[in-house]
Amino acid sequence: MTNKDASWDRAGIIAEVHRRGMTLTGIAEAAGLYASACRQGIGGGSRAGAQAIADALNIPFETLFPTSYLRGRHHKQQSNRNGSCNTSAIGGSRADTEQVA
Repeated sequence: MTNKDASWDRAGIIAEVHRRGMTLTGIAEAAGLYASACRQGIGGGSRAGAQAIADALNIPFETLFPTSYLRGRHHKQQSNRNGSCNTSAIGGSRADTEQVA
């Protein structure tokens, strides 16, 4: 499945890994993860395992796992509904910095 628009499923990902002469355990261990991380990553249980697979296959993460891990760092859309939550609390709000008469 080298087509950019191909739909990847569990069996397709595993087949591509084997086609390239790799194993899920080998990918996990090469990435410094526990041996079952990539097997769990395919099923949605280990984001690090899924990322290791994407890196090993040199396929963008969101291409391999378009419907999994939607709220993680890899997702390009903002995962936080309230955009102001990412602001720094150090500066304080305007009311905190004004003196009350």
